Amino acid sequence: MEIHPDRVYLYRAQIEKDEAPFAHYRSLAYAALNALELELPTSGTVLVKPNATVLFPPEKRVITHPGFVGGILDALGDKGVGRQRLLVAEGQSGEQPQHGHTWEVSGYQEMLARRQVPLRVLNGVETQPVQVPGGVVYDAYPIAREVVECAFFLNAPLAKCHNLGCTTLSIKNLMGILTSPVRHLCNIQEVDQPFAEGIWRLNPSGLSLFEDRFCHKLCDLVAALRSIGMPRLCVVDGLVGRDGTAFNEGRNYPLGWAVLGQNEVHVDAVVTFLMGLDPEATPYLKFAAERGLGANRVDRIEVVDLIEGQTLDPGALRQRRSPSVLMPVARCERGYYRRFRADGSAVPWRVDDVNKQLQAEGREPLPVELAGEQ
Repeated sequence: MEIHPDRVYLYRAQIEKDEAPFAHYRSLAYAALNALELELPTSGTVLVKPNATVLFPPEKRVITHPGFVGGILDALGDKGVGRQRLLVAEGQSGEQPQHGHTWEVSGYQEMLARRQVPLRVLNGVETQPVQVPGGVVYDAYPIAREVVECAFFLNAPLAKCHNLGCTTLSIKNLMGILTSPVRHLCNIQEVDQPFAEGIWRLNPSGLSLFEDRFCHKLCDLVAALRSIGMPRLCVVDGLVGRDGTAFNEGRNYPLGWAVLGQNEVHVDAVVTFLMGLDPEATPYLKFAAERGLGANRVDRIEVVDLIEGQTLDPGALRQRRSPSVLMPVARCERGYYRRFRADGSAVPWRVDDVNKQLQAEGREPLPVELAGEQ
């Protein structure tokens, strides 16, 4: 099937448990990519960017499964891309053997060695400044030269929640193509210092100024990547998803799909919906839609089932949604709280800091629902 730049493509697989072997991840990615007609370049590097920020064991579902990345590499090879042109690249927190976080433990080292595909760790590498068209927080980003110069960019996140981003998918996965200290968009950065005094003040968005700026930083990053102009594709590992914080706190859920598309906003909106959340209430997707980077309403996005070869109407898409909501949670003084209220609206990140600011202004603090409370 030919790819349309604004469509999203869904490939389904059978799964009943919240775990699966390497081969199942590999076969899902391989079949999903083979169902699409990719216009791959005949020369230059095809770069695959997984989410492997912290190198947990793959069954934890904190990283893109190495089997899924292996399936992508195998499909690209069968489409004529020689192994010498393939590269897996990710900027991450570094190996931490004392915690069991290594490329070997994560399963990547063996998977890549079998395929004779190199790994490039994007820490301390040479970068190129890339201008941000319409940038709100950043006018330019330092993007790894390997990314800027690649002939095709394949963005391969997994379906999981995040304490700040709510979902961490195609857009947030782009943080790994930056280098430190700019990469750390989840922190108060040098660019935020002029606003530091009121950084936790509640804005009209219902979020803090910090969170507003974080969402704009992600949107700036999408705009920068698109301006480079290389062909690109997002392929989301959704065989098993994860709720919680994106790290230790959370549980896994059988989902049974891969989602593909060129428009990062459309892909993330559809995946967020399939995870049981509302993309219209998800902060970074709201900002992306307002900035014209894509739609965050699934009824405005054409979703094609690659097995059936048909466009899914909203009812059919809803049938493929997770029966369990994968809820993002964040830490507060009392424990962990749900990032979305019962009415679907988002609770600000670091709500304790937001509430301290509200109380300093003589206003009532925001209530939160702790994870586990009904």
